[in-house]
Amino acid sequence: MDELLIRRAQQGSPEAFDTLMGDLESLVWRVCWHVTGNREDASDCGQEAMLKIWRNLPSFRFDCAFESWVYRIASNCALDLLRKRKRENLTSLEPMREQGFDPPDPTPGAEERVLREEEKREIREAIAALPEDQRDALILTQLEEKSYAEAASLLDTTEGTVKSRVSRARAKLKDFLCSKREPSGSDCVKRSENGCAAHAVSERRKRS
Repeated sequence: MDELLIRRAQQGSPEAFDTLMGDLESLVWRVCWHVTGNREDASDCGQEAMLKIWRNLPSFRFDCAFESWVYRIASNCALDLLRKRKRENLTSLEPMREQGFDPPDPTPGAEERVLREEEKREIREAIAALPEDQRDALILTQLEEKSYAEAASLLDTTEGTVKSRVSRARAKLKDFLCSKREPSGSDCVKRSENGCAAHAVSERRKRS
């Protein structure tokens, strides 16, 4: 990344900032999408992330790759929004649940859609609950489809460390997701043997 361009943007040049973020704006949006799984939420947190990047640009000290710094802000914005949405959903549904309000959905295929949405929600929660270093390694390599070398460069670490973090993240996702589902027969055992977490993340990426 052009250091002179970054310094011009730090001094308040909107033109320099637009040029600087030209190739990175899509990264911001994709990170928000991977974490929230919702286009509207991704758009909201993407705008918030861009604003925070602009406001905090003077604090960038060139002690890491600029793309890494941008990624971190976008990821944190998405996680903050995800936590906010979760609190709002719990708050809005609780009074109705206390009154026993749970109307059926008459739409054909509604149960299947609900199950898919629940699965996606569980995956997002599982990813958000991972330690930061493991979550970043997983998102970059499995969802952003970056190579281990590219992820290592972004995270300022080694390829071996990224591989190790991804492996641990997959194991934790598998434990989390399988613990959320009460296994019947050998289904969950079979998925566990094949890598429950890797399967779930892969399926989510296909549907994105």
